[in-house]
This record gives sequence, C-alpha cells and structure tokens, in this order.
Amino acid sequence: MLIVTALQAEYEAARQAGLAGCPDAPGVAHWQAQDLDTSAPYLLGRYATGEGSSFLVALARPTRMGGVAIAPVVSTLVERLKPQCLAMSGVCAGNPENVALGDVIVAELTYAYDEGRRRPGAFEGDHRQFPLADRWVREAQELSPADLPSYGEVRPPDARLWLLERLLAREDPTRHPARKRYFPAETWTTCVRSLVAEGLVVRDGAHLSLTKDGRRQIEQVICDDVHGPVRLPFQVAVGPMASGNVVVKDGVTWRQLKKAGVRTVLGLEMEAATVASAAFRAEVPYWVVVKGVTDHADPRKDDRYQAFAARASAEVLFKLLGRGLATAGSGKPARRLPRIWRAGWF
Repeated sequence: MLIVTALQAEYEAARQAGLAGCPDAPGVAHWQAQDLDTSAPYLLGRYATGEGSSFLVALARPTRMGGVAIAPVVSTLVERLKPQCLAMSGVCAGNPENVALGDVIVAELTYAYDEGRRRPGAFEGDHRQFPLADRWVREAQELSPADLPSYGEVRPPDARLWLLERLLAREDPTRHPARKRYFPAETWTTCVRSLVAEGLVVRDGAHLSLTKDGRRQIEQVICDDVHGPVRLPFQVAVGPMASGNVVVKDGVTWRQLKKAGVRTVLGLEMEAATVASAAFRAEVPYWVVVKGVTDHADPRKDDRYQAFAARASAEVLFKLLGRGLATAGSGKPARRLPRIWRAGWF
C-alpha cells in the first residue's frame, strides 16, 4: 500500500493510526524513514491484521496541499515502489444535506469538477470520472466505525449540546443527517422540553430557536472547546467526491455540482481525482480515498473539526485496507515487489 496525505497534520494522523492499529489488528510495530535525501521521502512499515496476515505500507506527503503539489510525489513513489493500492486519507468539505461534521466519506467515484471549458457567462464541464472498484465499495458500505478509537457513543449531555449548536448555526436539527444518532426514539421530545423549561430554547410551533441564555451557554462551550471533539458518533458514508483547485467557502458550490451532472456528491476537496487518475494511468490495481468532514464549504468554515476528521479518516482507511485486501487480493497473482521491500528488515 502507498498512502499519501495532503497536509502535515493528516500525515501525522495517519502515522499514529497505523501505529495504533484497530481493535482486531495490531497495526504497524514501527515506521522506518526511507529516501530522506530525495524529493519524495516516505515512511515504511508492516501493518499486521488480526488474522495473522500483514501488508507493507508506505506513507508520504507533499509540502503543500492540492493536486498540483501531490501529483509529482504520487507519480515518483508509484514508479519507485510499485504498490498494489494507492490510498489517501485526510479532510474534506461535506455536503450538509447528507453528512455531518466529523463523518468520514469513502469516495465511490471521483473527478475534477473544474475540468472543462469556460465560455462567456457559463462553464461547460468535461469530467473524467474514476470509479472505485465495486468490491471496495461494498466493503466500505459494510464497514462499521463503532470499534474505532475516534468513535464515541452519545450521552444525554452530548445530545443536548449538539441540539444547541445546531440552533446556533441556524440549522434545522429535525432535518439534520445526524439527528437520529443523537436522539433515538422518544429522547428528542424529552430533551426539547427540558431545554424549553430551562429557558435556553423557545418553541414556536415546529420552529426552535435559542434564547439569550441559550446562545450564551453554547457560545461559551464552543469557545472552551478550542481543540475540537475527541470522539463522535460518526458514520462512514460512501459516495462521489469532487476535486477542485480552490478552497471553497461560498455555500453555493453544492448546487452548482448538482447542476453539473453529479447530484449525489458527498465530498469536496482538492486531491482525490489526482490520486485516482495516477492509479489509473500507472496501472495500479486499486485506489481508495477516505476523508473526514471538517466543514461544509460555506462561510462558517473553520478548523475546529480538522484534527478529528484527519484522525477518524486515517482509522477508517486502515480498517478498510485490512478488510479490502482480504477480498481484493484473493485469487490475484502476487506482483513482484521492488527491491527495497524484498531485501529490507521486513
């Protein structure tokens, strides 16, 4: 496996996730730095699964984010290491209609949404879509994050704060994709009545809004939570991921992507299409891109969820790789490994 990340924080999250492993997999015992005197250094380790098998994994990053920066690193290391799978973890923007902050998206397909032709007053897309192998899609759809370190069960105080935060963000919590995770069965009514009774929320028919005391309380909680969440009841979502060359925070790009032909786009970021394209053109058998939702590409964009999203995406990626290899590698002849992987300390 060759795993690349776009940011140094994502790289460190993947390094730590590899060392931590999964509940049913020991992970990497230790990483060894390779090719430090080249333009594409990387870490190399052997990831042990819980079934007695293992796979070699290289981890690398460019010096800045974006497809232009990551392309030469990927092409150099693919040629040098001849991986069976090219993978990526990190952070992305998520479609607010389908995913919540902290959720992890596995790209079912990816494409460069800004590839095409610009004419006066209009943009004509010329998208080249790269689909994820169907067996990996199935593994991703069936993967549960409940046993991963970043996953946390919801407690009543968590649900209460979640509801207040949604109201502060002027979102409708009843239509939010994460509502059922925080409020199973009749707990919603109980929580709303409690907040109304405490004078933190007012109700006008089906509409809920914060009082001054409610706004003050949740603003203080968010201000104190400068490092962001440690554990969340996040879900793994599988769907299209669009790549572009700009950081988006306009709040309108989701509608534009839908009009451009892919109405079910879940994630928006800058490198996935480059990774998939490189795998396709270099004839790497498989590619996988897994990214955590750190914002919704709107004016509220900030970095509060970035550390969590990077960590959760790396944990999901390693678990998915362990599961996917069991099926994707079955019945396929082993490819000849590059010299460094055959003759090293592994």
